[in-house]
Parts: sequence; structure tokens; C-alpha cells
Amino acid sequence: MKIVRGLMLLAVAGVAGAQSLADLPDPLVGTWSSFELSHGNTYPGVFLPFGAIGWTAQMSEGGWPYQYFRETIQGFLATHQPSAWMANYGPFSLMPITGVLEVAPGVRASHFQHANEQARPYRYSVVLDAYKVKVEMAPSLHGGAFRFTYPKTEDAYVILDDFHGGGAVQIHPESNTITGKNSSGVRNVAGFAQYFAMVFDHKFTRSGTWEIPENAQGRAIQGQPTTIAADSAGREGNHVGAYVGFATKEGEAVTVRIGVSLISVEQAERNLRAEMPEEGFDPVVARAKSAWERQLAKVEVQGGTAAARKTFYTAMYHAVQFPHMLQETDAAGKMVHWSPYDGKVHPGEMFADNGFWDTFRAQFPLLTLMEPKKDAEIIRAMLNAYDEGGFIPKWPNPGETNVMIGTHGDSVVADAYMKGIRDYDVAKAYAALHKDATEKGTPPFQARSGIEDYIKLGFVPYDHGVHESVACTLEYAYDDFAVAQMAKALGKEDDYKVFQARTANYRNLYDAKTGFMRGRKSDGAWIEPFDPLAWGGVYTEGNAWQWLWSVQQDVPGLMELMGGRDAFIKKLDELFSTTADFKVGGYGSVIHEMTEAKMAGTGQYAHINEPVHHVIYLYDYAGQPWKAQQWVHKVENELYKPGPAGWLGDEDTGQMSSWYIFSSLGFYPVLPGQPIYALGSPQFDRAVLHLENGKTFTVEAARKAAGDIYVQSVTLNGKALNRPWISHSEITGGGLLRFQLGPQPNKQWGTEGMPKP
Repeated sequence: MKIVRGLMLLAVAGVAGAQSLADLPDPLVGTWSSFELSHGNTYPGVFLPFGAIGWTAQMSEGGWPYQYFRETIQGFLATHQPSAWMANYGPFSLMPITGVLEVAPGVRASHFQHANEQARPYRYSVVLDAYKVKVEMAPSLHGGAFRFTYPKTEDAYVILDDFHGGGAVQIHPESNTITGKNSSGVRNVAGFAQYFAMVFDHKFTRSGTWEIPENAQGRAIQGQPTTIAADSAGREGNHVGAYVGFATKEGEAVTVRIGVSLISVEQAERNLRAEMPEEGFDPVVARAKSAWERQLAKVEVQGGTAAARKTFYTAMYHAVQFPHMLQETDAAGKMVHWSPYDGKVHPGEMFADNGFWDTFRAQFPLLTLMEPKKDAEIIRAMLNAYDEGGFIPKWPNPGETNVMIGTHGDSVVADAYMKGIRDYDVAKAYAALHKDATEKGTPPFQARSGIEDYIKLGFVPYDHGVHESVACTLEYAYDDFAVAQMAKALGKEDDYKVFQARTANYRNLYDAKTGFMRGRKSDGAWIEPFDPLAWGGVYTEGNAWQWLWSVQQDVPGLMELMGGRDAFIKKLDELFSTTADFKVGGYGSVIHEMTEAKMAGTGQYAHINEPVHHVIYLYDYAGQPWKAQQWVHKVENELYKPGPAGWLGDEDTGQMSSWYIFSSLGFYPVLPGQPIYALGSPQFDRAVLHLENGKTFTVEAARKAAGDIYVQSVTLNGKALNRPWISHSEITGGGLLRFQLGPQPNKQWGTEGMPKP
């Protein structure tokens, strides 16, 4: 078996031009982003899949540590940051310089050239022009390593910046180490710090500490200059740092190995020893590259364009960057974690930096298929958060932030359970879901805002202080579906009846006169005026056009409300063909999503944001799957292009990439909680999924020309498959799904629609 798989890997490498799989992802994709326009909102991170921390070149402070269009680098950042819109916590950076000692970020920054930059998942390198220093960095699960190659100089330095918000540094010249902590970025719980320990392979010829006078908010205190204290061994303050110096020969390399911990300096040292036991940079690179080879080899694709293959593996790279798994191994060999909910150290797993509002749609279904053990691990971590905080978080960063709406951890748990993933406390998991669906949140957990009105009225009203009330109602109704499915599977019939009835609450917001979901006051009156092009207000990051379709749990019911199948199809067609114009609506000004949606050229279908990610596949429900096949390829080819500005919209902790992975394979999870996938049209001639149960599932697409995108027929294990869907168990059981594709639609295939949940 190993020999066969090895031959397959060689074949894939051959197709990809003899490249290692680990070299196929392009971490620079998505990095040409700003407040006004998102081309991914990513940074070129080096990390291990689901590792506790990553590293990136840093060009500025704030939401975007790295923006491709900038020309200078001020440091190399240890980061947890999941998005430009979310916070970092416990950050610190290293910066090599030569010549005059400068510590302030803007002053020490160096110009660089992209021609001298190489970004891979396992290794990043760049040459700093101002100092003629080559920087290389590679990751471990709880840290990483650097190699700084200097010119000949008596004044080679490494600057440690412990960042704003409170920290401490301690230099230990006798052991060539620096230890310290940064305490910024965590709300609602006391005692947070990210601790670090770094070991250099060179003796320090000089060292000291520095401090930039700042207040607790990170703002400079006017009239107080930066302090640089030579030979100082330690310093604590709002913005402190350290420096160490060396005399180097031409081409001499200084290596630094770094361990981090959320528990203590001693634990950071333990993590360093466990993950990087030997000196040297190359072993760290080799381990990281091997880890990425194993990760990416889980799906092998052949055929298609070179650009599409590169996009596919770039998507796989992004799909496993988050959530961060924060557990550590203590001195007794036990798994433990620091809790961002009560500030204590507990046994077991912990996770952070994931937005369920985004990722329940495709990233977590992808885990159920390709990483069921990791999926169960994350659920165990979710339940630890529930034990320590009282609810399952909906956007932990690292504790609850209450960003976005709904309690979509319900979907994650129910989808896993319905697919047979149950390596966690099932009773506790159901109790957590039941609490989400029945109880008001308690600080710091907002949970389902307006849940009392939702239960009493059947919708969240506009006039009781809950923003985005239409979106909340629609998402709560879907979450109720998730809870209902688990209740039914566990034999809790009374609960099932209650939650299943609530899945129809979307009906209370449908206005037959306008044909859209609309906001209502608590007395039932519609909110006026109404414009379906207006963003915000009662909608989350969208308008009435995008939110009309958020009824995954009852598409037949939505069809009925809209006047039947033909009316549904007409409206769905109109979504893609109508004007791309927008009104700023409740936002009051243009936000980047509006601009991106208009740029996409797909009418009001705003693929740049998550609420519509299932909508293309609604054509399968309506008996016209050929339209899904058409739009899937258009979106893949036009909105997922190579290069730093090739993507449009926010990656959002793996969701945008997971949509691409599923869609390019030829199937998509429209309704997490129902273990089936809607069929689309594969991007590649052949894709082999190596499943954790030891079986393989292969998708083949037979076509005569690249433009053959329409399904003519499908077979599953040699037998005709005339329905436009496949079950989870049919995939995990292994086998061959074969599409025959052609240049024109076959309007007789797959017209029966999708099964009811």
C-alpha cells in the first residue's frame, strides 16, 4: 500500500513539474488587501497545520501585518491573528539589523524586493536591503526557528520587540537566551500572557534592553524619549524590548530557536526542547516540510491547469491554518491548556481563532471528511470551553468575542455526530447545544441575542435592540435544525418536535409582496422603507438579495413560499443576472464587501462573503443542476486566480478555501447536519482522497476539452448515478465517482432534486 501511494505521489509531482507538494501552495495569495478592498485578507504565514502559532513578515501594525504593495519590513512576527478584523494576542517580533542600533519599528525597518522573497508554508525567506541580511524562518507547533545570515560587520544585532500592551524581557548571556512575555490582546479574563524562550547559537558580544514610553493603549507618551539601556538584563513595561549583538564574518549565520507557551516560561522552554531538540535551522525546516507533505498528500489532484492545481493546494494550506490548537504537554507528560475563560490551567484540549459563522458552512464539513480525528479534537476543545465559560464560543480569539451572529457551534457538533464522529462526551455536547437554543447568554457570552423574542414571537424583532434581526432569525432557525437533528438521533423526541418546529421560523419574515425576507417590529409591522439593494440594518454584511436564500434546512418550504419551483428558479436566475449596484443602507458608508460584490460580476450573488456560499447548489434542489455546474466553474476561474491580488473577498479562517476545495472536487455540503453533498462539476481530471479510515475515494472527470464543464452522466462504483447528490457514507466507504462531462448541458440528468432532511 505504501509503495502504491508513493508511486501516486511521484505521479502527482510529475504532473506539477517535479515540485514537492509542500512547494505548491502560494502563501502570498490574498496578501494584496486593505481596509477598502479585500483580496483574501491573508498574510504569508509559516505554520504547521492547526499549530498554536504562526510567523509572518511584518510591514506595519494594525489589522494587516503584511500587505504585498508595501516596500519595507519592520520585523518578523509571532502571531495568532486570524483575520485583519480580529485581534492578535501575545505578539512579539524579531528584527536583524546592522550598523547603528535602532529599535523603534519605523526607524529600524528595511526596504526589500519581492524578487528576493520566497514564501512556502514551511519556510519563508527574504533579503533586507538596508542591512544586507538574509532572513529565514520555519515553524514548529509551539514556536519556530530563524536563521539570520549577516555580512561582515562588528555591529550585527537582533532586536526583540515585545510590543504594546504590557510585557517583560530577561536576557541570560550565560546561556545565550532571552525569555519574556507579552500580556496584550485578551479580554474578559485576568492573567493572560504569552511566554517565550529563545536560544541563540552564538555568544552575545553585547546586549541590553529598551523601552518606548507608551500608555496602556499603546499610544506614545509625548515628550518622553526611547530608552536604550546597554548591559541591562531585564525590563518590564507597556512597550519594552531587548537587543543582542554579534561580530560576524561575511555570510555568517546566527540561528535562533523559539518556544512559546500560554502557561509559563518554563513551559515555553519545555515546548522548545520537545519540538526542536537539536541546534540548527535545517532540521526545523525538514520537519515542517515533511508535515506539509503529509498534509497535502491527503488529496492528490491531476489534470486541470497548473494555476488551478496551485490554487487547490493554496486552498488546502489556508483550510488548516485555523483554528489554533492551544494545548501543551506539561512536565508530567499530560495534555493541558491555559483557559481564556477562567484564566486557569486545565487538562485537555483548547482551541481559538475561528469564526463559526464563516466556517460551519464548508471548513468544518471538510474536516468531517478529511480530518475526522481533528474534528473530534476540536469538539472536545469546544466542550472544555463550555465547561470553563458556560457556553460554546462563537468566535474565540482566544476567548469569546461575540463577533457575528448565531450559535453555529451547534452545526459543527451536530454535523459531526450525524456523520458518526463521536469521540467526545455526547451528552455534554447535546446539553451545550440545548443551552444555546433555549437560554439567554451570560457575559461574556452573547449567544443568541434576542432569543426570548425569537421563542415567543417566532422571529427576532427589529425594535428590541438586536441588530441584524432578519439575519439572526434565519440563522437561529438553521441552528435549531442542527439541534433538532441531534435530538432526534439521541431519541429526545420532545426536544426534536420543539426545535424542528422552530426551523420554520424563516416563514415569519417572508414578504410575498416584495419576494424577500424583511425586518419586522415586535407588533408584526414591516420595517419601512424597504430596498432590496440596501446593505446592513436587519442584514449581516449583505442585503435582502443575499439573505433570501438562507433556508438551507427547508429549501422545498422556501420554494413553496416563493410560489413554486418555477418561481424559485426565476428568482435564482435573477440573483445572478440583476444589477450589481448597492445602497449603503444601515452601514451609512461603503464597506469593502459592497465594492467586492460589485466587482465580481455575478449580479447580487456575493461570493465574496459567506451567506451565499451554498446558493449556487440550490439549482440541484430545483432540478436544474446544469446551472450549478456553469456557475461553479465561473466562480472558481474568475474569483480564485493566482497572485497576491488574485482572490476577491475575505478568506475568513479557511471558509473561502474550503468552498473551493469542495467545489473543485465536484461536490458541496449545502446543509451541514444532513450527511449528503450536492454534486457540481469537477475542476480536475482526477482527484484521490486518502481518508483516515484507510480507504480512498476517487473522483474522475472525463472530458474532451477544457471547456467541457456540463455533466452528461455520473457513475458511482460503475453504477449509474442519476441523482445530483452523494452521501457522506458513500464517500467514506471508498470507491470511484466518475463524471462524464461535455460542452452542453444534459437537461435530463439529475432533475429529481435533493432529499429532504
